[in-house]
This record gives sequence, C-alpha cells and structure tokens, in this order.
Amino acid sequence: MFDIIEKLENCIIHHGKCNNRIYLMEYDVKDENKFIDLLEDLAHREGYSKIVLKVPEISIRKFIDRGYHIEGEIPGYFNGKENCIFLSKFMLPERAESPEGDIHKKNIEIAQTKVLAPLNSLDSRFILKKMDNTRALKMVELYKKIFPTYPFPIFDHEYIVKTMNDNVVYFGVYHKQELIALSSSEICYKYKNAEMTDFAILPAYRGNKLAKHLLHAMEVEMKNRGIKVLYSIARSLSLPMNCTFSSLGYKYGGILVNNTQISGQIESMNIWYKICLD
Repeated sequence: MFDIIEKLENCIIHHGKCNNRIYLMEYDVKDENKFIDLLEDLAHREGYSKIVLKVPEISIRKFIDRGYHIEGEIPGYFNGKENCIFLSKFMLPERAESPEGDIHKKNIEIAQTKVLAPLNSLDSRFILKKMDNTRALKMVELYKKIFPTYPFPIFDHEYIVKTMNDNVVYFGVYHKQELIALSSSEICYKYKNAEMTDFAILPAYRGNKLAKHLLHAMEVEMKNRGIKVLYSIARSLSLPMNCTFSSLGYKYGGILVNNTQISGQIESMNIWYKICLD
C-alpha cells in the first residue's frame, strides 16, 4: 500500500502508513489560519509520527510558533526568487532520534570535499537515452531489482507512463541493449524547479560514474526547459550519491531526519540544490 497524494483544503499533501508521516508538498497561504490544526488532527487520527512541510520562507513564523523546527532549505525554489523552507514536527519523540547521526555527519563532510570538475565522456560501452513510454515495462523491471520497497509506485508501469505524460522526464543507460541504470527529473512548471531523483543502477555497473552522467543529462534537459532550480532529497547513508551531487556543484541544504521509507526502513535524507538562473 502506497501513501496517497490528495488535497487538504487548498494545499496538497502526501501521507500514509508507508512513510508514517504527512508531507506537505504544496502550501496555499489562504489556509494558514486553520491549516496547522487540520494537519495535526490528521496526524493524531492516523497515528503518524512525523509532519514535514515544504513552505515559502515568508510563511514559516506561524509554524515555528506551534513547535515546528527548520530541517533544511532550498534557496530560490519558487521561480528562482523565494526560498523554500523544510519544517518538521515529530509527533513521537523516538522518530526524532538518529542513532546513525555520526555517519550522516561524516558522509556530508566527505561529500563536501568533492571539487567541481569537468565530466569525462561516457564510457563507449554505454548508451544514455531519454526514456519513452515504450520502455516503461523494462524500467519497472530495473526498479524492482534495485528497491525492495519504494515510497512511490515506480513498480507499476502505468504509473511510469502517467508521470511521463505529466511532468517527469526519465533517462536511462544501456549496455548491450540491457537497461542498467535510470534516473528522473520531476518538474514543477509552476515554480520552475525540478527534483532529480529515482536513481537506480545495477550493482555490477556501479563505479562507472553513471549517476553523474545521468544527472548531467537531466541538467541539460532542465536548462533547455527553462528550469531555474534543481534539487534532490538523497539517502543520507549513501555516500556515493551524496558525493555525486556535491561533485557536480550542488550545495547541501540540510537533513530530514527519519523521513522516508526506502527498501523497508525509514531513512534520513539530505537536501542538495543547484541554482541555474542563466
């Protein structure tokens, strides 16, 4: 069972037992006088242990006054002009505990030592392509090989096709006609930003900088579409993925503690962002 995306008043939320949380995806200031009560009523009713919000910086005071705290930010998230702040409230104290905090901190420190450098050409053994809906079944097969569980229904080819038709651009890498790596850019045309996400690489092909090449290809595509801010919410325990973003010029924007269920467990996630206003 996947969490659901639905409207709460004029806002859009993602919630359910999979991540055991409420995630405010899009905030409407018209709801501000009653929205916090609605959120917390839902959290108490369903027994969710975390509420995480993505709101414009100008709107954070009411939430902070009600016990929410800042976990991260993405500068220029709203059309390259206004910052996005991630606010969280833990409904159960144990959800806020992070026994792997030292590893998270160390991974960030290592990632931030990576220097931006030109990307070498992709190894001639591999072919990088933009994906289309005729490849959806093979994409699902690859995702199933990589992730035992995932917070969104990427194991459903109809979901893949729907997102392609809506606002997601997928890229893949092939080796001898076998799909071996994937990633996606989820575009918010309203605010001219895109989330660089859903990276999946077969273990036998890791170490070939395929994630970097996928990320670079997505960046070129997003620039051509007029996107101003790129970001990712990456697994904090994945040192290679964090290094990939840092080495391509992304800045660290904070950590979302015990935030997302991936591969059967709730994990902390690092925010990385890149501003490309030109």
